[in-house]
Amino acid sequence: MKPKETIGPTPAARAGKLALLTLPFLVGLFCVFLTFVPLGSIVGIEVAPAFALMAVYFWAAHQPETFPPYAVFAVGLLQDLLSAGPIGLWAFTYVVIYGVVQTQRLVFAGRVPLVLWTGFALTALLAGTIAWSVASLYYGRVLPPGPVLLQLIVTVALFPIFATLFARVERILAPSI
Repeated sequence: MKPKETIGPTPAARAGKLALLTLPFLVGLFCVFLTFVPLGSIVGIEVAPAFALMAVYFWAAHQPETFPPYAVFAVGLLQDLLSAGPIGLWAFTYVVIYGVVQTQRLVFAGRVPLVLWTGFALTALLAGTIAWSVASLYYGRVLPPGPVLLQLIVTVALFPIFATLFARVERILAPSI
């Protein structure tokens, strides 16, 4: 009697799953680039929201296995390189935020959107504090906190819109994981 051969996924199916699993990382990269689009001239606000922070928070709270720490670090490093600020500032901040959200993930699971938004507001405050502190240390002086606070307010205000978009991407991912 001949042993039954198991049929595994085809190369195309494996490639498709890999492409879907890289979506959160690609969304994070897109968010970094979106940060540098001059939206201020369109909406009248001269501050760039921390779009990548939204992506890091969302995926860490929902499906961290699709956006691992090394991908979070890469997104932060890209933001550092494009912003011409201290190299490692956002990479460090995003990895710390990712770790904090990971420890509190069960708090957000299956909760109403207001809980997710409140958690993001607290997380954004922590991220802003970390980034402001590290930048102040780097430049050797206390930087004015006003621009950071304005950026945080705009970022938190926009989070529900982006969380909705990220949730749509998550629904695309759900069947493949």
